[in-house]
Amino acid sequence: GDWMQGTEVKAPNRPLAGGELRIAGRHLQLLALAGHSGADLAVYDSQSGVLFAGDLVFNGRAPTTPHADIPRWLAALDQLEALTRQPGFTVLLPGHGEPARDAAPIRQTRAWLQWLQGRIQAAARDGLDMNETMAQPLPAEFAALPMAATEYRRSVGHLFPAAEAEVLAHGH
Repeated sequence: GDWMQGTEVKAPNRPLAGGELRIAGRHLQLLALAGHSGADLAVYDSQSGVLFAGDLVFNGRAPTTPHADIPRWLAALDQLEALTRQPGFTVLLPGHGEPARDAAPIRQTRAWLQWLQGRIQAAARDGLDMNETMAQPLPAEFAALPMAATEYRRSVGHLFPAAEAEVLAHGH
């Protein structure tokens, strides 16, 4: 629209990688992680204590998993939570939801992912099909989260085939 008039797109001119970076007098720690997608980037501004977690962290909303690798995502959450324990940490900016002054959104995201992974693996081991798995109720802990029912069904659609293949390949 008109509000974009005069905006100039600036294409990247170098690859971005994890590590230390100084931009405009700011000391940034770039964390090249994965889990929500194959290439997630979190940024920690040590001067202000702000952690930009991106879509690795959801606050008050069920995580979305179309490209998720849950074990890698859980490992990334561990790294992000460690940053929240550093002296000087002030605020966590999740990819979805309100900013937080502590690691509660990281713990909420982790709890959802652990439950989801366990639910899908158990359903596959128990011989349920995808539709039966989708029909299982959400636990009370997550039922009131916005988008929980929708994201659960989507996640089963994305993640159940691999869990089922794993069970079939190993015979359990």
